[in-house]
Amino acid sequence: MTMPVLTISSPDVRELRPTLVLQLRDAFLDSNDLQGEVTVTVGKHSPTFQKKGEATFVFANLPNGSYSATICSIADEPYYLPVSIPIILPFPSSTDSAWPQPWAGYPNVTLADPTLTLDDPGQAPAYLAQRDLTGLLPTTKYPFPPGTTLVRGLVTLAGAPVSGAFVSMALLAATGAFPVTVVNPDGTVSATKILTVVNTPVVDSLLPSVVIAGGPTFNLTVQGTGFVSGATVRLAGVALTTTYLSSAALTAEVPRAAIVNAGQFAVSVSNPDGTVSNQQMLSVSAAPAITAFSPSSVAVGSAGFTLSVQGSGFAANATIQLQGVSIKTKVLSSTQVTANISAAQIAFSAQLSLTVVNPGPPQQVSNVLALSIVNTPVIASLQPATVIAGSPDFTLVVLGTGYAAASVVKLGGVALATQFDSSSQLSATVTAAEIAAAGNLNTTVSNPTGTTSAASVLAVVAGPSIASIDPTSVTTGSVAFTLVVKGTGFTSGSLVELNGTELATSYVSSTELHAHVPRSGYTTGADGTYVLYFDSGEFDAIPGSGLTVTLVVTRPGAANQTTQDVSVLRGATVSSDIDIT
Repeated sequence: MTMPVLTISSPDVRELRPTLVLQLRDAFLDSNDLQGEVTVTVGKHSPTFQKKGEATFVFANLPNGSYSATICSIADEPYYLPVSIPIILPFPSSTDSAWPQPWAGYPNVTLADPTLTLDDPGQAPAYLAQRDLTGLLPTTKYPFPPGTTLVRGLVTLAGAPVSGAFVSMALLAATGAFPVTVVNPDGTVSATKILTVVNTPVVDSLLPSVVIAGGPTFNLTVQGTGFVSGATVRLAGVALTTTYLSSAALTAEVPRAAIVNAGQFAVSVSNPDGTVSNQQMLSVSAAPAITAFSPSSVAVGSAGFTLSVQGSGFAANATIQLQGVSIKTKVLSSTQVTANISAAQIAFSAQLSLTVVNPGPPQQVSNVLALSIVNTPVIASLQPATVIAGSPDFTLVVLGTGYAAASVVKLGGVALATQFDSSSQLSATVTAAEIAAAGNLNTTVSNPTGTTSAASVLAVVAGPSIASIDPTSVTTGSVAFTLVVKGTGFTSGSLVELNGTELATSYVSSTELHAHVPRSGYTTGADGTYVLYFDSGEFDAIPGSGLTVTLVVTRPGAANQTTQDVSVLRGATVSSDIDIT
């Protein structure tokens, strides 16, 4: 596009005021080298000139006032979506964060040499007033370079193209602060927490995430987004020898000396520009260690059962020992082993020592816990274990061992109407009056012989309340991820909302929810076409690899959405038309 050149010939003309300079950038290439020509206007004003070799447009001698800056591709090269931004002259002072530096007011543009044309390179000081306008987004007509990963298609309704349909690939595609709330089925809504989206590297996962203390040197794979060549993996703040695989994966060599002691060690990634990721924890576990087992107690004379032991560092040939005697053991993983306990082993009241042994060499023996063989009823769990204050009457199921036909469930010391289901299950009616207020209510079981179980807590909680979200910050255009919301008052029907949008939510407990945050997308034009493009971080380091993307189409004015799965291959263009009839 040919722009007029303004020549300043009189040495008396020193300033142009006010002067507006707009700089445009190609959002796909992240460059001011635009594909094709564009027209730029500010209100009814055309640019005084375009700076040579750059997407820089200068508007001289604009009167103060409110304007709309409009940027459009020319008809023969429709490569960018049109953009319109409001502009007020003179600009505010330093409160306007778009300025490259604070000004006392709107700056006059003083010419370096009034004998030269304004677009002469010698006039560089004349451009201190520039305001950047970034992110001209590509249309479906954009000349994407060969090898670009794309998904193309057509959105139709009853065979006709749909204008304004939004084909989504992720919810978070721009920086900003987004509200997170939890809405319960009864309509109660939590207070808002903020999810901040920034441009930094993000660590999503570690492989492996758990290693054994004293193990050999190993390679740690760090997966996430926003990694660049030269990125460094740090373990507990110490830089590791790092290999760059892609913007989504790094490997680092972890020396044996770094995992001598058990503990939780923070892993992070720092890019060459100084930006630092979030932390993920590498667990270095002592071998072996028992953290829990179930059941933890059984009644004298019970039938044989399967003992499940959880912990860490269990070898493939690990064995459970009861009172020092090895039992035939099934190793499910390095964190879980099981063994069948016979009725003869629990015929008498006792505290039986429980260990897990790795044969070695050298032999490694775990910490010692006790399996209780008791003559009293034992509560294993309550169903539900948590209820909402003000809920109606409900049936409390008490699971455990050693129950009798006349056993009674007590809540807060008050006997409930109890039904005997079996020696391992009781059912009791809890009235609304007993759970009217939030609090922890001790639940016990009393047998007719006078023995009483230890108490288990029935938690009566208020409506939903968010204590924290994890992560609190993600990278622009992040891949789909799980948002962990912790707080109180959550139920199995709770939904997490992000910026007013319901997310697919998994109920973990009354204090934890997991919500799936998807990718973002593209709004179709009058011809109904769309285009989604991927950077290399969407794929692993293997050429020709692919992934399956679920496209979600929302039609303007319609409540329903249409979804369609499409397989995307790295470096290939995939056509996927979507009919939303």
